[in-house]
Amino acid sequence: MKRLLFISYYWPPCGGPGSIRSVKFAKYLPQHGIEPVILTRKNIAYHSIDPELDADLKNIKVYRTESFDPARILYLCGMRIYRPKNWQIPIKKGLNFPDNKIGWIPFAYSAGLKIKSDGIFVTAPPFSSFITGYMIAKSISKPLILDFRDAWLEFPFLRYEFKIQQRFVKYWEKKIVQYARLIITVSESIKQSLLMRYPDIEDKVFVIPNGYDPGDFCASQVPKKFTISYLGTVRKERNPEPFLIAVQKFAEEYNLKSEDIEVKFVGHVEDEYIRIIKKYIFTKITGHLPYHQALKEFCSAHIALMITTGDEFFFPSRQNEYLASGLPIISCGKSRGLFILNQAVNAGYPVKFFDYGDVDGMKEEIRNFYAEFKANKLDKNPHPNPEYTRQNLTAKLAGLLKMIDKG
Repeated sequence: MKRLLFISYYWPPCGGPGSIRSVKFAKYLPQHGIEPVILTRKNIAYHSIDPELDADLKNIKVYRTESFDPARILYLCGMRIYRPKNWQIPIKKGLNFPDNKIGWIPFAYSAGLKIKSDGIFVTAPPFSSFITGYMIAKSISKPLILDFRDAWLEFPFLRYEFKIQQRFVKYWEKKIVQYARLIITVSESIKQSLLMRYPDIEDKVFVIPNGYDPGDFCASQVPKKFTISYLGTVRKERNPEPFLIAVQKFAEEYNLKSEDIEVKFVGHVEDEYIRIIKKYIFTKITGHLPYHQALKEFCSAHIALMITTGDEFFFPSRQNEYLASGLPIISCGKSRGLFILNQAVNAGYPVKFFDYGDVDGMKEEIRNFYAEFKANKLDKNPHPNPEYTRQNLTAKLAGLLKMIDKG
């Protein structure tokens, strides 16, 4: 497979994990003789903008099409930064067939037919992109490769609550995964959920998780005050309040002020949780930052905070970046989705897991880490695992793509 049509709705200047995964694949695929040709949409209103994310991509052709979806329409109306509102949720649920990006399909399909390629790679969400890829692949008789960054039928961010939506998604999921020549999932949970419904696809489903790029990490200044850092989006499924209550109880016991301790959130925070976080005087919100700047800010801390409410399909996507930071980790919540952190614990990495609501347990662990901080015994210990570098994960993808050619 020499030329790969790479369909990715999320692409710079949009930031976030979806764009990062696509950019890293596109960066390293040419090392394996595979030329990715990107098909994406024109600019949209989005909460995380990072025009620098693809700065080191060389000679990658990007086709940008029109789209008739809410994010594109808002951009055309003058909005640049979109912040989700609670009142919009019923509207989003009503448009969830399978998502509100379905208006991109005719434009992406038309453009995709004109791009010469040896295979069609589609990453989702949005899952309407899978429909686009299926239509293109079938029209030009080229192999279809699916990349599940999230579960489709069990999509945790906006669940399919109505029977008509569930029937619609089940129909398309079955049709597309059975047609695909290769299926990639970002986690074992997603793979197993697909196999439970479609056991006949077992020989073409593989897990390639999100990884880390060693070159993205640079030296960061260690702050003078005890600092706990969180990286990623804060929303309903990652409500930090139980952990913040634990920190407040600890701070009150030791009579610590905002000059002594800080919990900072690096990344997009939804409005409701901005209000929650700002109730606590020891917190800081940086907002969304360009990727490399965000990593530097995140690493400038003593402890890393992971949050999950326990849904195995709502797993934090940045686990390898947390490990690459070298920071000890407190996980507020346990989940099968934290499979990479669980592996790291077995290898001796300092990750402390607590039930999501275990305020007292987290408070005691904060006290332990603070004592080590005061004794100058808190050191960074990066967990280098070559298996999970973006370069090696892309090599795995390239190997699977070449397997299709041989088959």
